[in-house]
Amino acid sequence: MRVQTYDTESVRPDLPVPLSPLDGVPEVVRRRLLGLRGPGFDHAYRASLAWAALTAGLALLGLLAPPPWRAPLLGCAALLGLYVLVRAVALPAFERGQRDFERRWLAAQSEVLRRHAFEVVRFRLVEAGGEAGARRTYDLTRPADGRAVLRRQERERWSRAGVEFVYRGAGGEGLGEVVRDLSEVVFLPGRAGRGGPWIRFPEARYLCRPGERPAERSYWTLSGPVEVGVSEPSSGGDAGSAAAFGSGSAR
Repeated sequence: MRVQTYDTESVRPDLPVPLSPLDGVPEVVRRRLLGLRGPGFDHAYRASLAWAALTAGLALLGLLAPPPWRAPLLGCAALLGLYVLVRAVALPAFERGQRDFERRWLAAQSEVLRRHAFEVVRFRLVEAGGEAGARRTYDLTRPADGRAVLRRQERERWSRAGVEFVYRGAGGEGLGEVVRDLSEVVFLPGRAGRGGPWIRFPEARYLCRPGERPAERSYWTLSGPVEVGVSEPSSGGDAGSAAAFGSGSAR
């Protein structure tokens, strides 16, 4: 089964789960006969109950109606009954296929998320010995700030780092933030993009929203260590600092 994912420009905290791809008659049945435009199977089952109730009502009305109306009403009830039967058979089959596709799609979209680099807009560290929440902001586009962060990483492995980043989606740009122990941040010198430093989440993944099976929307969880691409240290800086920057980033 082919799995089509959203492109990297659409990676954001929540994504709608698409329907499993179908062609030919199955797609016509699912879209035209069952009215499924997305994985909203709960709504489809409720619609089936409504159609079943209408069928029962027409059948009862046909039995009670005088002879000129009885046959047409019972005929309509029979046709609706056939439609309800088709829905009762087709919906569980399509739902099983959607569950299998959902598992594959979440895995594939999670890989897209892990490979995607988000632009960093702010990097902050909790000041050692300072009050809770007191932070200092570093500009990772400046080699001097990059070296200062790595020196702190060497001395204060359990300091806390906060990284704010930009994600883009259908609704425009959004701002996210993650907080990690400084020991969980892997700096990659010379890997900054055109827009400057970036952050990537090698262990991130998309999950289904609780209570939705099959799910209509997914959400991301940005767990685990992070990678941050930064510029090369300035050649004008002292050699010891530059060496410290490179060796610290390689950990």
